[in-house]
Order: sequence, then structure tokens, then C-alpha cells
Amino acid sequence: MKGVSTKNALLFAGFSLSLVAQSVSAQEAKQPEKEEKDVEVILVSAQKREQALKEVPVSIEVIQGDLLERYNVQDGFDLIKYLPGFGIDDSTEIRTTTLKTRGIGTFTNSIGLQSSNLVVIDGEVLPRQSMLNLSVSDLQRVEALRGPQGTLFGQNTSTGLLHYVTKKPNLAEFGGKARLEITEDNGVEVSGHVNAPISDNWAMRVNAQYETIDGWIENTMPGVDDYDIGEVDAYGLRGQLLYDNGEDLEVLFRTEHSERETNCCAFTRIGGINPDFGPRPIINVRDDGTIEGTTYNRVNPESFFEEAGNPVTARNPEANFGETTNSGASVEVNYDLDTELTLSYISSYRDFELLNSSGFFTVNFPVERSAFGGNESVEVIQQELRLSSFGNDKLDWIVGLFYHDTKGQRSETRDGCIAGRRGLIENGVLAGCYSGPSTNAFLANYAETGIDDRSLLEPSRLLNGGDFTTQFTNYAIFGQLEYQITDDLDATFGFRALKEEGEATFSRTDLRTPQDGVGLDTYEEVFARALQDESLFINRTEPTKFSDSDTHVIYKAVLGYDFTDDIRGYVNYSTGYKGSSYFVTSNTNPDDVDNFPTKPEQSTNFEIGVRSSFLDNRLLFNFTYFDMRVEDYQVRAVRIIDEDEGNTFAGYVNAEEARSHGFEADMILDITESLRFITSYANYEAVYEDFSNAPVNCPRSGNDRSGGNLADRCSEVAGAPRLDLSGLPFPNNAEEQFLGTLEQKYELGSWDGNVRIVYRYEGEATQTVNELAFDQRSNPSYGIWDAFFGIGKDNLRFNVFVRNVLDKEYTTRRNTNTEGFGSGFYPRDYSRFIGGSVTYTF
Repeated sequence: MKGVSTKNALLFAGFSLSLVAQSVSAQEAKQPEKEEKDVEVILVSAQKREQALKEVPVSIEVIQGDLLERYNVQDGFDLIKYLPGFGIDDSTEIRTTTLKTRGIGTFTNSIGLQSSNLVVIDGEVLPRQSMLNLSVSDLQRVEALRGPQGTLFGQNTSTGLLHYVTKKPNLAEFGGKARLEITEDNGVEVSGHVNAPISDNWAMRVNAQYETIDGWIENTMPGVDDYDIGEVDAYGLRGQLLYDNGEDLEVLFRTEHSERETNCCAFTRIGGINPDFGPRPIINVRDDGTIEGTTYNRVNPESFFEEAGNPVTARNPEANFGETTNSGASVEVNYDLDTELTLSYISSYRDFELLNSSGFFTVNFPVERSAFGGNESVEVIQQELRLSSFGNDKLDWIVGLFYHDTKGQRSETRDGCIAGRRGLIENGVLAGCYSGPSTNAFLANYAETGIDDRSLLEPSRLLNGGDFTTQFTNYAIFGQLEYQITDDLDATFGFRALKEEGEATFSRTDLRTPQDGVGLDTYEEVFARALQDESLFINRTEPTKFSDSDTHVIYKAVLGYDFTDDIRGYVNYSTGYKGSSYFVTSNTNPDDVDNFPTKPEQSTNFEIGVRSSFLDNRLLFNFTYFDMRVEDYQVRAVRIIDEDEGNTFAGYVNAEEARSHGFEADMILDITESLRFITSYANYEAVYEDFSNAPVNCPRSGNDRSGGNLADRCSEVAGAPRLDLSGLPFPNNAEEQFLGTLEQKYELGSWDGNVRIVYRYEGEATQTVNELAFDQRSNPSYGIWDAFFGIGKDNLRFNVFVRNVLDKEYTTRRNTNTEGFGSGFYPRDYSRFIGGSVTYTF
């Protein structure tokens, strides 16, 4: 296990289950106001009912919804900053930024690849990681559950999940809230909700949100000065209708719709311009008419971080964008058959649409239409029927039926002047795209004769596309029994017997570049011409269909023991499952369809935990040790198509076993009636436990293909490259994470206020294979201070936040060589970021 640094051990005293939680309000927690600091007030629904966090034998972090507003959390990806033990892998596409728990997740986001980590809203499973783009608004709380949770939360959660619990209508009184937030970069967010009793039995709640912000990454593409990267324009609306007959029947209807447009994101250059980076040569026509062969990064040398004052990249507006549309509806019915027996039914429908495009490389050059993108749609239907009996002296239980169906469709294109295709740039604009050999011939002729003979140039451009569909249908029977063996000893057993059916279709089209142009025709333009001239089709396949099905049983077994009224321990052993995935992207070859499906993932998780409270609940302390393993872990790797020709493509394979082990700890200490200290800490090690013949190329750097420090792990099996990854870490994991908060409440006459100081720490990231092989540095550790100030009176409250108070530049992901050249991902608060809000409650 990675060691705890002395600095952090002294700061945090490292104990936690993770509870970054403030008390739930008296109205919504239905608890007396005097119990505001009591552990019993912190409620979770991880076991299909509201319980005190102390009673739930699972590693959970909880953040209350009102606190998320104060933290300026915009979406699920932003949320992860405040959840030690969780992480994301940033990407240039909103579609492919991915979630991980304890360092393990699904590190790409294909339509055919199911996620190891789930996002759940009020029990409704959202199967795509890209749904983390949803706005965070009007939430009761977020419950972040580590480890397999499939016995009670269905449809494939093998490593963890995020559960959003929304605020529901209530019959008690009319009320609402209006909020306006202003931030730097012309950021404006307007949100609010209204709760309205309609009669003694009916109530409704409506909430709405609108957000806009300018970009913070400077775009050096000529002619797009007003198109900085990071812009967001989003809105959302949710309506809920509650019926409660006051006796035994409660029905909740919910519908929502949201849209989000953004040109986020981009990796940006680190270390200035590296003349050796990027495909070359590029034909650059200088202002004086002379010609030189150069790299992409030599074309626009003034555009790098140190001169611009902030991160920079070059992106065409037509080739860097993301748009999501999310619509959903659900109904939840709870009927009390008697005082201790409840029948519950949940039915939901969701339609998620995503349109995106992103540039291929992180380079400072004005290349147009170099992009990869497409449209994606996901239609989800879920049904759940369960019977439960809670609140009994000896035995609590739940049993249910579950159905989940996910239909996906994606059409995508790859359209670029990259790799073996070379660019002709005039006046800072890409004027042609040609083959590598013809570009070399042109430059050689020019060097020898000085003649600008462009007849030597052969138009060439990467042009291919694909259309795919997937469907994953999951049926299950599940249940859980909780038995009180003695006054101090209790046992829990949960299970899920499931059947999953999957199918997919795939077709691909590859196009030749027309020879009567300069190679800049788009995919759509060439495809239209190919319908009239079939010689432009290199490959055009009819849809290929394949399918798979599997049955499996997962379970969990827990023993809990109350050592005293204030100290509770538990031992938890649980298993998890994630179904087969299908490699369907525009990279794949339909002739290799038999290799598309992977085996399902199967996980196990062992935990020992302590939940405790002291000093009349003024001190809360939780600790969890875990050992989580995933067999047949699904990972992307290079496959060999044709050994003789050396053709390869990137596909999905199964690693024999992945493992993460470590501990998580939390502490809440009320130092005085007005001063509270909260810590949350996670320390783990995530590795490929067994992946001895990974179909991965030997590490290389530039022209060095020796394998560097990992040369002894390189080999060939049946003529195909292999690398022994056993024992090597999962890349880009901060295996030490900390969140510390100090909050002081105060009174100023008739006004009340608070100051909250937050420290976020991420340890140095684990290295990629290339970084290990060639002594390259991974993303460095960083510690960021945030400050939040609030003051209010009666129904009016003002809040101000300063993220990254000390203005410390940092990246959440980077890749640099030994000379410091490379690229990095700068988050929104890479420098000091200020904003404020005003809230009126009525």
C-alpha cells in the first residue's frame, strides 16, 4: 500500500469512511432542530430506506445538496473533487471523461462498453458515464458508495456508484427558493424551486436552473478569438407531483428535461513548443513565399502558456463541441400493506442524446476539420417491484424483481489531416492535406530546385465512419435479510440472481480522398460523391449483428457488532458483476467480429469497518479497510489483426485480475458550539494483479522502441507484441486523497454567518507504462485551498467563494517527456476563481 506522507498524517490523523456532510435540515430530515449535530441526523438510503449513516455497513461518502451549491459544484465531474476515493480521467470529449472508484473504472466510453461505476438518481440507473454531465440542482444529498453495490442497486455496478437523492414535494407548507450566482469569466447561474401543497393529499415541486460561462482556455486558432475553450450554456427543469392519502398510499410522479452545450475540453501544451512533437513534415509557406518543412507546433510558435498567461490550444469551433439533451419520467408507488409491510413499484424512462466532436491532438496549429465525433442516443427503461418489511425487532427484509433495458445508437466519423497525411499551411491556415510520401517528394524537390511544384502532391485525408447499435437487457431477482442475532450482534445477507442479454450491430465505411482537390473535403462531402462514384469507397459494410447472454448470482454477507453504544464494527464481503461489452467503434474491422465481445467482469470486495461517536456525538470517527478485486477486468488494448502485414486496431480485452486495497477514514469534530472540523481521507493501491500477456505494444518514446526500463516485460506471442503488466499500477491515480474542512459560525447582531476553509489534496499520480519505462514524470501532487463565506438574515443569504485561494497552478492530468514537453489538463480553477451568490427563501 502506498504510504501516508508525514504532512498529511499530521494534518488529518487519517481515519475515515467519508462523510463530507453537514446535517440535513430539520424540515427535510424530519428531525428536531436540537439534534442538528447528532450523527443520527445524517441519513442515507443505501439500503432502500432512510437510515442513519452509522447503521449502514458500507463505505459511503455523503454531501448534502445545499453544500454543493456553496461549493459551486456544476456537474458530476466537478463533484468528484470533494469525494476522496473517487476520481475521473479527463478527456477532450465530454463523452469520454470517465469515473473510477478506488482507482478502478472503465477508462473509455464506447456505446458498446458498459461502465464499472454507475450513476443513479432516486434509484433510477443511468448506464452511461457521460450522464455525469447532468447539472447538479435541488438535491437532498449525494451518496457515494465504494465497492460493489449490485445486490440492491441493479444493472452492473462492479466497483461503485454515485446516488443522487433529489428533494421531494411535501404537504406541509408552501415555500421555495430563488438563487443568483455570478462568477468570473462572465459566469451566471440562476436557479430556484417552488414547493406547493395543492390539497390535503396533493403537493407539487418544480425546480429550474440556467447556467452560462465563458471559456478559460485560450483558443489560438486564427479567426476564432471569441471562442475560448470551456464555454457552457445549460438549462434544466424538473417537475414532481406527490399524492399521499395520509394512511397507506404514496405516489410520486417525476419528469425532467435538461440541455447542455459546451466546447469543453482540451489538453493544452506544457513546456512551450517542442519542435520534435507532432507529425511532420508540414509544408509551411512563409510570408516571404519561401517554403519550409516543419512540425505542426512550429507553425504558430507564439502560442504557448508562458506568453499567453493561461492555457492555450488550437481548436476549430466546428470540430470541438459537445451537446447533451436529457429527458426522463418516472413514477414511484409505495403502499403499506400493514404497519411493517410495504409494496413499492418504480418505473422510469429516459432518453439521453449526445452530439460531440473533438480534435485529435493537443497541438498549437490552425488545422481545420481535424476531428472525431458523432451523435449518440441512449434509451433506458427500468422497472422495479419490491416488498419490504423494516422496523422489526429481529428481522428486516426486502425482496424484489428488477428489469432494465438500455438501447444505444451511435454514428461517428473520423475526419482529419493527421499521422501519415501531411498539411500545407498558407497564411496560418490549412490549405491542403496530402500523403506523407508525396509531401516528402515535394520538399526534397523544392530543396534541390527551389521550384514550388505542387503537382507532386497527392491529396490524402483520413475519412471513415461507422454506425452501431447496442442493447443490454437485464432481468433480476434480488433480496436482503438483516437479522438481529443478539442485542449486539447482527447479520446481513443480500443476493441478486440475474440474466443479461446483449446484442449489437456494426457497420463501417472507409473513403478515398478525391484526387481532383487538395484533400480537404469533409467526410460528408466525399460520401455524397461516392454515392455517384463507387471507386471512392475503400470499404463499405452492411450491418453485422452479434449477441451474447449470461446468467450470474452475486451476493454480500455482513456481520455487525456493537462494542458499545458508541462504537460499531462490521465485516463485509460482497461480490459484483458487469456484463459483456462489445467493441464497436469506427476503428474496428467487421471481419474480426468474433473477437468483439469480452467476458463479463466479476468483482469481490472485503471490508472491515468501524463506526463510532464520542463526546455526546461531538466527535464522529469512521474507518474502513478494503481489498477489492476484479476478475476479467475489461480494458482497451492493441489487438493484432494481421500478423504478416502488421495491422492492428485498439479493442477491448480481459485482464485476468485487477486489485485495489487500502483504507478510507473520516472524522467530524465539533470543537465548540460554533466551530467544526471535518476530514476525509483515502489511501489505496490499484494494480493489475495478473495481466501477464497483455496485447499491448512495448513502450516506446520517439524513435526509442527498446521498452526502456520495462524491456524485460516485452515479448512476442505468435508474432504479436505482448507486455507483462502484472503488478504495474493503474495509470493516473492519485492514490492518496484528502479533504479537510474547518467551519466557523458566528453572529453579527441579527445576522448570522459562517466561514468555511477547505483543503483538497491529491497525491502524485501513478505513472503510465511509458512514464515508467522512460522515467517520465506523471501528474504531480497538489494541494488546493478554497474559501467560502456566508452571511444571512431571515430569508436572505449572501455567499462568496474563492476557489484556489493561493492561485496555485495545477493540472489534473498530464503527460510530459524527460525534457518537460508534453500536454496537460487544466481544470476550471487552475488559477484563482471567484464568485458569489444571493439566495432568497420564501
